[in-house]
Amino acid sequence: MSNTQGLPEADAKTKEQRRHAVIGSSVGTIIEWYDFTLYGLASALVFAPLFFPGAGNLAGMLGAFAAFAVGFGARPIGGLIFAHYGDRVGRKMTLLVTLMMMGVATTFIGLLPTAESIGVWAPILLIVLRIFQGAGAGAEFAGAMTMASESSDPQRRAYTAGFPGASVYIGMALATTTFALLTLLPDEQFLSWGWRVPFIASAVIVAFALYFRLRVTETAAFEEAEKDGAVMNSPLAGAIKNHWRVLICGMALFTFTLPWVYIVQTFSVSYVTGTLTVNPTAALVALIVAELLTIPATLYFGKLADRIGRKPVLLGAAVFGIVLSFPLFWLYGTENILLVGVGLVLGLAIIQGATIGVSAALLAEIFPTNARWSGIAISREIPAAAVGGTAPLVATALVATSGGSPWLVGAYLMGLSIIGLIGIAFLPETLPSKVDADTLDPIMVADVEPVS
Repeated sequence: MSNTQGLPEADAKTKEQRRHAVIGSSVGTIIEWYDFTLYGLASALVFAPLFFPGAGNLAGMLGAFAAFAVGFGARPIGGLIFAHYGDRVGRKMTLLVTLMMMGVATTFIGLLPTAESIGVWAPILLIVLRIFQGAGAGAEFAGAMTMASESSDPQRRAYTAGFPGASVYIGMALATTTFALLTLLPDEQFLSWGWRVPFIASAVIVAFALYFRLRVTETAAFEEAEKDGAVMNSPLAGAIKNHWRVLICGMALFTFTLPWVYIVQTFSVSYVTGTLTVNPTAALVALIVAELLTIPATLYFGKLADRIGRKPVLLGAAVFGIVLSFPLFWLYGTENILLVGVGLVLGLAIIQGATIGVSAALLAEIFPTNARWSGIAISREIPAAAVGGTAPLVATALVATSGGSPWLVGAYLMGLSIIGLIGIAFLPETLPSKVDADTLDPIMVADVEPVS
């Protein structure tokens, strides 16, 4: 029996399920990074005077970035807890819970009274909500990548995984655009109510994402694992016991990629508008351009990785990170908005575009179905807590230590990029045409054909 397009019914159903899985995973990623970007921008621009007043400019900014970093401390906890359930009871239901947790926490941040109204309770409640936001987000991206990878055509897996990856920058651009428009308000209005609007609007985006995610079916890979009795009682322990070498290399990979995104996305805005004299609205517009360019770049690098392999693309990104570490701050130091924009584009579109989807495809192909979400979560969220969320805080402290000079930050980024390069070098290549299918998860490669 065929559908109207001449496809066998089973093939048409598979294509529809793949499309729903990609959309469902992508919209959740949009809300995750919309939420996290909002918090990062607010940390750079408004949280210091509103929630940490009376501490002085530097201390207030350090307090705001410390609260930003707290969310990353919660990421591995939430990520590992939800990864356990994602590998035990299924991808779909777990991802619905993480979506709601993030959205509710972000909306409530927009409703919080400031320190002027409730004193010390303001930063305390801000941090509590940040913890819930971080716990949900810690599981969301690993789960989205797991679902997208399991639902993809093996010959286009890096490209397909690029859609949730590209959605990161849709969420970022949406949040940054909203914030940039609101900075056009008079300062008094922006600080009193303007900054709250995008946080409260998160509720609308969550409802939109929830609609699509409810239409997603459980992945065939997980259903097959359940049918075969392959689901483990302790997938986290299984991932650590059986795949510890890959986990170490994966953590090294994300030790490189995650600080780059938060240095460029969050710290750079604070640095060029605070330490330097770039106009805040112009800086945000430049950041929006960089985020928008990262969307096609992510899909392009995914296609490239499906042709030449995962490792060459990832290794190239790490080498580029080493090379860019110091020139990035030379570009910022010109205080020319066009050159500042070039730095932002290079840091996001090239480094993040080449890594975010490709790394997901590689790890999904290494870890078996019964430990896939857990393996990706461990690889990603532990570095997210250790060096990702703390990157803006560390960078701010390094600039203060060096009397306003950014060169210690450049050295910091170079060191992390070298760690990533080493980790990537020890990961296996997983492009199906370059490996023996028997070495990979049979559920993932059952329909693999050589790629020309």
